[in-house]
Amino acid sequence: MNAILGFIFAAAVTADPQAHTVTFTAKATGITQPSPLEFMFVGPGSDHEYESMFVTDAEVAEIAKAFDEAGIPRGRGVDSAKARFWPVGDFVEMEPKFDTLVRECFGEALRPAAYTGGSRNSDGSPVAATNMPLAVFAFYNLPQALIQFDDSLDQSATYSRFKPAVQLETGAPMTFTFKYAKPNANIRYDAKFAPGNASEIFRAMKEMAASAELDVAPDFSPEMTLGEARVVSTALAMLDSPQIKINGFADGQYFHQAYLPKEAWKDSKERLCQPPELKFLEDGKFLVTEIKELWSTDEDDYEPRLTPVETTFESFEEAMKVVDKLAEYTSTVLVYAPDTIKLGELYKIRASLKGSILNYYFL
Repeated sequence: MNAILGFIFAAAVTADPQAHTVTFTAKATGITQPSPLEFMFVGPGSDHEYESMFVTDAEVAEIAKAFDEAGIPRGRGVDSAKARFWPVGDFVEMEPKFDTLVRECFGEALRPAAYTGGSRNSDGSPVAATNMPLAVFAFYNLPQALIQFDDSLDQSATYSRFKPAVQLETGAPMTFTFKYAKPNANIRYDAKFAPGNASEIFRAMKEMAASAELDVAPDFSPEMTLGEARVVSTALAMLDSPQIKINGFADGQYFHQAYLPKEAWKDSKERLCQPPELKFLEDGKFLVTEIKELWSTDEDDYEPRLTPVETTFESFEEAMKVVDKLAEYTSTVLVYAPDTIKLGELYKIRASLKGSILNYYFL
């Protein structure tokens, strides 16, 4: 009798520290086979059950705790504000196998599943435990999701990529086990670039990447010039991949892609929005340009007339006050600077702006 009761009231999630496994039960949502999937699992009460294959019986917080108890280390989810577009985490294997339940429709090879642990609150608790969609395993890079693919996948790029491979009845129970598959899936590497050492840094990165995946944190010395930063950033962009993840930027600096904007952006008509422009002038002054969008009353005229308004400043601080105010509408700043300028001078821009500026680009 006790054995029967033990089976009936078996825990919805368990951890095995010796085997490094987490086992939990879930129920099928009954989603139909032609429907797109964005989640393998969401927690009970999720408002995204309609696009998930299963709903777990255990709460998300309980599942996250089980991974800790099983000795499966937390990685790190994506964070667009910090320009971390690659999730970082050790690999886990799912049983039953993923492809027995979900079909990949784009004909692309799937990267392994990685346990990132999802974004965390200040007390260390998982954000996914209380914030919708209560994601346990997301198919795109959702910061809160505990499990993601080891790939850079935004939501729009993955829509309709995954669909049910089988039709399960609503509420059909299943048991899943995640096993710690590969430690050190992403080795942290602080790439400290300084004048003249780029070849040495890239050589070290390639040697390490031959046997492990890297989570690379670029750090550009303030003594480097903008021209040197462009050369290094071009190489970083070419290396950026699941094997060598170029993730984030050092405090007070810029994401490497900021040094490689599209040439077409120099033409204001080619931009999606009109952020303020800051230009370093040869005489030591600073030119701030606001591109005003003037709309016609003609119903057939769908394009605004772009009118630049230029103001020259003797003081860097005064120029920054104006840039700060103008940038609040686009959260973006465009900077025209000579290739000979040192990055330390450009870092002062970020330090001087008080607003929430997400994007910087150097033209």
